[in-house]
Amino acid sequence: MFTISSQSDYGLIILSSLIKKKDFVPLVDLVKDTKLPLRFLARIAAELAKNGLLESREGRSGGYKISDKIDKISLYEYLKIFESDVEICKCCKEDYKCEHIGICHHSGFLQNKLNKILIDNLKKIKLNELFS
Repeated sequence: MFTISSQSDYGLIILSSLIKKKDFVPLVDLVKDTKLPLRFLARIAAELAKNGLLESREGRSGGYKISDKIDKISLYEYLKIFESDVEICKCCKEDYKCEHIGICHHSGFLQNKLNKILIDNLKKIKLNELFS
């Protein structure tokens, strides 16, 4: 079953905490607002900045703020930042070798239909829609 990682989940919490703020928010304030562990939050925020979803600034008036890219990126593209794959099941992975291939009658449906529906719909949802 497809489950998002804590990094993806916490990244969404960080983004939702920053979405209404215009100025840079210091990391310590993000920790207070989100109750996330400092080291984990710092790593996730840095990854979001590296991928252009956050702007970062060092110094006294530094911190993080939302970038304009949030209006352009899909939920699928966001998930790909933290998830190694966005698959509905193991057998959807190209290199997966199923030991039940001879008796399985549903893998084709899962691989060709359901997984495609999931990915296609994730690509249609803009990330900023989650925060509206």
